[in-house]
Amino acid sequence: MEFTSIEKQAVISLMIGIIEADSWIDDEEIEFAQDVLDAIDCSEEDFELGQDLPLLPALVTVKNMTDEQKSVVAEVICATIVADRIITAEEAVIFDYVSELTGMDDILDKDEKRKQEILDDLASQAD
Repeated sequence: MEFTSIEKQAVISLMIGIIEADSWIDDEEIEFAQDVLDAIDCSEEDFELGQDLPLLPALVTVKNMTDEQKSVVAEVICATIVADRIITAEEAVIFDYVSELTGMDDILDKDEKRKQEILDDLASQAD
């Protein structure tokens, strides 16, 4: 999946928001974040700018992505939440907030089966 520089920065901003949501940064979360950065071909400059990108511009950027890109971002956010094998209430609230404001929930609603798979996966990771 191709992302522009600003889209990469938005993904980074949201990932960091999820990682920091529970006030604890685990090694697995850092390793997962690095894997995502490699997968989206993120430059050091994109990472630095994304790290400082406020949530609102990141949300607007994701809202304007294609459905296919939003689907990838939803998967990245879900995987970030479970990377440390602990799902907190703060992370769940952020996921709901981000998915509603960006329209990712509409993408997930279009494929109810996919949405249920994501929720089931999150639930199984929490056990």
